[in-house]
Amino acid sequence: MNKIANTNNLLKWETIIQDCRSSDMGVRAWCHENNIVERQFYYWERRIKGKNLKIQKETQNQVNFVEIQPPIDSSISQSTSTFRTDMVIHVGKNVLEISNTVSENLLSMVLKVISNVK
Repeated sequence: MNKIANTNNLLKWETIIQDCRSSDMGVRAWCHENNIVERQFYYWERRIKGKNLKIQKETQNQVNFVEIQPPIDSSISQSTSTFRTDMVIHVGKNVLEISNTVSENLLSMVLKVISNVK
């Protein structure tokens, strides 16, 4: 099977599996009602889970960086301020060091970004 046909099949079956799993019916009843061979359903469900696990493992080892522009605070002179770590947050393999002089706005933006990092 070529790559395009395989991708099309995966997408088709992802939709079928999602429809079945989101219904209130059991797999056997749903497949019977929708003229789907139950063995094929489970075959494609295993293939899709395997594909998703492979993608998950590949992305776990990647390091993600997000650039955040801090709000401009004219009350703090960049040249005279010295960074002092007051808090350290660990999210997975990511480490965030925060000073108590960080603005509430910047901290809010950083926490939103961190919550999306896996």
